[in-house]
Amino acid sequence: MSLAEEPGSPQTGRLHRALLDRAPWAYLWAYFRRRRLAVLVLGILGALQSVVFLPTLHMVRFAFDRAVPQGDIPMLVWIGLGLIGFRLLGSALALISRSMSLKVAKAAICEMRRDLIATLYALPRDFFGRNDAARVQTRIVMETERIDNLTSATLSTLLPAALTALCLLGALTWLNWTLVAMLAGLVPLMWLSTVYGGRYVKREVRAFQHAFEGFSHGVQFVVRQMDLTRVRGFEERELSRQSEGLRRLETSGVRMAMSFAFHQQVQSSLTGIGGLLLLVGGGIAVVHKAMTLGDLLAFYLAAGLLNGALSRVTAAIPDFIAGDESLRKLLELRGQVEAAHYQGQRPVSLNGGIDLRDVDFGYGGKPVLKGVSLSLAPGARTAIIGPNGAGKSTIVNLILGFLRPDAGGVFVEGAPYDDIDLRDLRRQIGVVMQKPTFFTGTVIENLTYGWPDVSRANVEAAAVQAHASDFIAGLPQGFDTMIGEGGTLISGGEAQRLAIARALIGQPRLLILDEPTNHLDAEAVSQIMQRIAADPARPAVLTISHDMAVVAFSDVVLRLEAGALRPMAPAALASLDRVVP
Repeated sequence: MSLAEEPGSPQTGRLHRALLDRAPWAYLWAYFRRRRLAVLVLGILGALQSVVFLPTLHMVRFAFDRAVPQGDIPMLVWIGLGLIGFRLLGSALALISRSMSLKVAKAAICEMRRDLIATLYALPRDFFGRNDAARVQTRIVMETERIDNLTSATLSTLLPAALTALCLLGALTWLNWTLVAMLAGLVPLMWLSTVYGGRYVKREVRAFQHAFEGFSHGVQFVVRQMDLTRVRGFEERELSRQSEGLRRLETSGVRMAMSFAFHQQVQSSLTGIGGLLLLVGGGIAVVHKAMTLGDLLAFYLAAGLLNGALSRVTAAIPDFIAGDESLRKLLELRGQVEAAHYQGQRPVSLNGGIDLRDVDFGYGGKPVLKGVSLSLAPGARTAIIGPNGAGKSTIVNLILGFLRPDAGGVFVEGAPYDDIDLRDLRRQIGVVMQKPTFFTGTVIENLTYGWPDVSRANVEAAAVQAHASDFIAGLPQGFDTMIGEGGTLISGGEAQRLAIARALIGQPRLLILDEPTNHLDAEAVSQIMQRIAADPARPAVLTISHDMAVVAFSDVVLRLEAGALRPMAPAALASLDRVVP
């Protein structure tokens, strides 16, 4: 059983939790698997950086055991030059590693972000009704940025540091295994501090994520509900409410940063104690002639380098904990994806013929449509009327394939929706939704969205059909005028005309108008419907409306009520008021 098959079942919940328990880092590695050769090269570069330290240790040992006691100044100069050379070589390797790691990490995260955007398109249609859009947006942006920083640092800094630590540990064991054994006593303490400190860090990271998502939601609310807040005279109270969220974010940010600092200081203190133990133990070994002064200095230099490498590794542990939480958040989002209602791949050439056959459909067990059949013939004009909530927009969503019938089926040109490529079909349908949406951009950018290669002539023709050309010509920059987010810089009637023009841009074979005449007067409605009807390549038209001025242009009028769709007799139509209840 897949998660997509029964997303609400107890077994699915157990599977999802098990997936989250083991999969976060496997999920991340999936984006690096195709780049594993580059990761291997980065590992080799990291190993070379660690090997560079070994000649340095030998030269320091030789300097204090041979050159200094013998007063060999030329030898000391050569040793100094050699140390400088190896230092420069290490820097060059670090820069090469950094450049390569950035390219690898950025490419992998770019692919991850693309997949997450694709995930948004694959989420069930009601997901954004059940979840706050600002929180979803924040989750994707913030969590991928954190993972981006973590992977870049891991490949360029932590990988070389870990390899260097292993190499230096081997060198220290070779120089004096007794001192290394003495340091091993600190390992359990470091492990315990990592475990318990990690739990503390994880708790604060989760709290900060929640507070940050709340902050993002608050900012989006202020921007989107500006008019409502001002109309209510609620600015001060709203600012106070947002300030509370900001204080929570401030407190949570401080607590998370302090958890990172506390974890780092504990680890740093333990490694510092290890350094002091080395100093004392090494001094005792020199006094008892178990080590030479050169051995001690080389050992202490290696121990200092090891301390630095281990500090870089342990300092990153909180980042790894935060990264683990980020990966789990993203996996939770991906876990909401359901299998597509239809997965056919066959292209289809639409002439307007779409049929609903004995369709039943309901929401949450509540039936809405019962045995509904509807035939949209090529070039025909069909209207559906009925009370609010009867399911008229549900029929539109079934035709578009956003919903799947509980029983019965939907067919195009005689082929079931299960067989055909729905994206190919949708490009042949023009839709004016009940609440059309616009984005921040120009008139022409909004009109041509989805049809970037459409000719200017087609755009202007669609504007004429939608009775929009005159008002567009009167705008400050015509088609290049900005209309604002949601079309806030134009009137409701102008926005409705643009929505109709946008639906006509692709010269659709089926035009669906769901309450298309909101904010339009009777004259505008008449002109728009007459122009659509006069089009030589007239599409089939399905109109959902309460407005009888629109319904009057239809060949067939159907009434949806109590889940049933019935044709209206001419006498019954004549008795209706202009606005249908």
